[in-house]
Amino acid sequence: MSTTRGRSTSTEIETRWSDKPTRYKEYGNVKLDTIITGHLTQEQLDAYQQIFRIEEISHYLRLSQQQHRSIINILPSHNIDDSVRYKRDLSPPPKYDNQGNRVNTRDVRIKEDLEKERHQLVELAASSIKDYIAPEDYRKPAKTMEKLYIPVKDYPEINFVGFLIGPRGRTLKRLQDESGARLQIRGKGSVKEGKSVSAIEDKNSTGAESAEDDLHVLITSDSQQKIATAVKLCNEIIEKLIFSPIGQNELKREQLKELAVLNGTLRETKPFDPEAYQKRQQNRFDITTVICKMCGKIGHYARDCKMNNGNYNQYNNTDSYTPRQEDDEGARKRHKTEEVLPPWQQQQQNNKPEPPKANVQLPPWQQNQNTPPPPPPVKLPPAPPVQNKPPPPPISKPAPPPPTQKKQPPPPPKS
Repeated sequence: MSTTRGRSTSTEIETRWSDKPTRYKEYGNVKLDTIITGHLTQEQLDAYQQIFRIEEISHYLRLSQQQHRSIINILPSHNIDDSVRYKRDLSPPPKYDNQGNRVNTRDVRIKEDLEKERHQLVELAASSIKDYIAPEDYRKPAKTMEKLYIPVKDYPEINFVGFLIGPRGRTLKRLQDESGARLQIRGKGSVKEGKSVSAIEDKNSTGAESAEDDLHVLITSDSQQKIATAVKLCNEIIEKLIFSPIGQNELKREQLKELAVLNGTLRETKPFDPEAYQKRQQNRFDITTVICKMCGKIGHYARDCKMNNGNYNQYNNTDSYTPRQEDDEGARKRHKTEEVLPPWQQQQQNNKPEPPKANVQLPPWQQNQNTPPPPPPVKLPPAPPVQNKPPPPPISKPAPPPPTQKKQPPPPPKS
């Protein structure tokens, strides 16, 4: 191999496409210009290129079907000089169906690539070009499949399958809901040991194609746009797993948190919020707000009352009632004061006259008692009128006798 001014004169070239340049191209009854003249916007240029490529692919596929020839012999790459050698991509490992026929020949792979490209262009043209009509022989595929290979060989320490599936398959379901496509993990390592490969094979798969292939995500949808969205979401997860530092894998933390929520073992450490605590306490059931219909005490239902002797039906199967908040607070305060009061204050409290009670429904043991009515009040006769009498005369008392004088003894004689 010789070089001239830094250029290689080797007959081996890098391209495999060659055709004679022409001014116009005729594909069936359609004549298209290869040189665009005039002032067109970028949207118009894109639309013209899409239509041109759709007509070109449809023409080659139509000729291959009508003439029963291989698509390889119809493409312009077949009409090159034999003396020129060109590089060709390596063929994948052969795959066979149940009858032993090879299903991934070069002709089949080229047809599938052309059909896939035409389907993408038709979808794009239908969404961007007004009143666009696809070619007559175009048939929209029921499902479009694409394989996204997982780099397990380059990063064997990462569990790609586990992270893509997620806790109880919720990550894979989320990807399907966001993209609208169906995602499946297929290939080597997708099936646990001991399980049959035929149990997961699809009806559309041929033989052991899925099991013998490398680990990949099989994306199936009726729209190429949905497949592109699914590929983008899967690549984001794979990039997070590859480029996340050790111990800082946010995806792993999110999935572990989600699994804890599903198992009911999540413990979040949050600062104390008094308002939220009060709301939770208000929403909780407080047994002290339950008052029995039979004994009138707090903290139990009528069906559990000790006084329940078959009179439960008198209350229309009503267990209890909950008083208003104000009454409940008043009852609590009274209950607390009764418990706290010392004995000498309790005696004073009992000696106080009770206020008149309202019409309160009596408990059953008081309703059944036949207490006699109180006796009527005794009427006393009226007192006689008082007469004004003159005062009685004063009573004269006799005068006291005069005091008697005592005789003094005679003086003693003088000697």
